[in-house]
Amino acid sequence: MAATLGAAAALVLVVLVVGFRRQTWSYLTHVKGPPARTWDWEPHRPPPPVHLAVAGDTGDSGRSLDATAAAVGAIAATEPYDALLLLGDNVYPSGDVGRLGATVFRPFAPVLGPGTALYAVLGNHDVARSDGSAQMRALGMPGRWWSQQVGNVLLVGLDSNDLTPQQLRWLDRTLAGSTATWKVVALHHPPYSAGYQGSQLQVRRDVVPVLERHGVQLVLSGHDHDYQRSVPLDGVTYVVTGAGSGTRRTGTDWFTAVSFSWRSFVDLAAYPDRMVVRAVGGDDQVADQVVLRP
Repeated sequence: MAATLGAAAALVLVVLVVGFRRQTWSYLTHVKGPPARTWDWEPHRPPPPVHLAVAGDTGDSGRSLDATAAAVGAIAATEPYDALLLLGDNVYPSGDVGRLGATVFRPFAPVLGPGTALYAVLGNHDVARSDGSAQMRALGMPGRWWSQQVGNVLLVGLDSNDLTPQQLRWLDRTLAGSTATWKVVALHHPPYSAGYQGSQLQVRRDVVPVLERHGVQLVLSGHDHDYQRSVPLDGVTYVVTGAGSGTRRTGTDWFTAVSFSWRSFVDLAAYPDRMVVRAVGGDDQVADQVVLRP
C-alpha cells in the first residue's frame, strides 16, 4: 500500500511540474462565481466614433450562445457596431468549418448587418484537426494573424496556438508602424489569467514585451470561460472574455482587478481621449466598466 501511495504521489508531482512549465494554474483559487452586482446598460454619449463587440469561446451552439448573441444584437439595434470580434474557439469541438453557420453566422446575423465587419482569431479547439486556415478563410480573414484599422483603433489578431518567429517579427513591425490612437491586440490564450486554464507563460514571455514596447493599451483573450480584467501592467490592461457560450468558476491573482464567472461579452467604445470597456450580460446588464486613456 505504501509503495502504491508513493508512486501515486510521484505521478502527481510530475504532472504538476510539467503543468507549471507550460502555464500557471490557479485551481486552488476558484472561488469566484457571478458578479456581486450589475446595473442597467446606458447608451454611450456622445455616440462613439468606433464601437466594437467582443466575444470569446462562442463555439457551442444552443441557448447560452443564442442569449449572448441576442444581448449583442439588442445593443446593436440602437447603437450599431463597427465590428464583431471573436476571440477563438469559434467552433467546438474541433473547428469544423461546416458548423460556422450554427455558431457564428446564424446567431450573430442581427449584428452582422450592413457596415458591421467580422474579425476572428483561432482558438485551440479551432486547430484541433487542422491548421485553422480554412476556418479563417470562411470567416473572411486574410490569414492566421492579421491587422485592421477601424477608425482610430488598430486591431491586431494573433494566432497564439503557434507563435512562430515570423509572426512575432510581423507583430513588432505592425505595431511599430502604426500611429493609431488605440492599439488593441486579440489572441486566444491569455498571458494573465486567474481562471481554470491559467496564465499562458509562453504568450507572456514572447508577446508581452512587444506589446509594452509599442504602447498597446488593451489585450483581449478568451480560453478561460469567465470575465477578468487586470490592473494596468506597464501600461497594458488585459481582459479575458471567454464566457460567450459557457462559464467556469474563476479566481484572483496578484494582477486581478475584477473577475467573475458570468455569461457575457465585452463592449468597446473608442473616443479620441478615452476607451470605455464594459462587460455586458443578458438583459443588457453591465457588471464591469473601466475607462482607459491613450
